Amino acid sequence: MSEALVTPGSAYRILACSTFLRRHLTDSYWCSAMDKVCEGKLVGVAVRYTGQRLVFLQFRPKELSTAGYRYPLSMSIPIEYLVPCQSKEDNPGLTADGIVSSQASDEIYTGKQRFAPLCVVCGRYGMPDMVPRRHGYKCKECVGKKSSRRLRLEMRRLWS
Repeated sequence: MSEALVTPGSAYRILACSTFLRRHLTDSYWCSAMDKVCEGKLVGVAVRYTGQRLVFLQFRPKELSTAGYRYPLSMSIPIEYLVPCQSKEDNPGLTADGIVSSQASDEIYTGKQRFAPLCVVCGRYGMPDMVPRRHGYKCKECVGKKSSRRLRLEMRRLWS
C-alpha cells in the first residue's frame, strides 16, 4: 500500500489484529464494531486523507443500534493497514453500502489477482522490505514473532 495512492470511494478491509491497530487509535474509537473491523468483516470506504499516512474510512455496521439505526463508524486508519477490496462490479456479494452480503461473507473480496504481501503477524499490507517466511510474509519488526493463524488464511486467500 505504501506505493499506491488511496482513492476516495475505494473499498478497503482491515485485517490487522486489534492489538496492533490499537496503538494507532485513541480509546474513543474502540466499540463493539471494532472487532468486526479488525477481522475484516466490515468493508470501509475511503473518504479522504487526514494526514500524510492516514486515511479517513467509513464503515457501515451490519447490526442495528439499540435505537434502530445503522450509525456509520468513521476513523482515520494508517495507510499500511488498508487491504484493497474488489470493485462492486466484480463482486456481486458487495452491496451498495459496501457491506458484504451473507452468502458472500465466506468468499474473499479481493479477487484472484496478485497482491502485495500481507504481514502474517500484524496485518500490515504492502510494506516495503517484507521478509518471506515459511507461513507468509513478515515486516522487519515482526520477524521472530509468532504468526496469526487467521492472517495466514487471509494471506492464502489473497494469493489464490
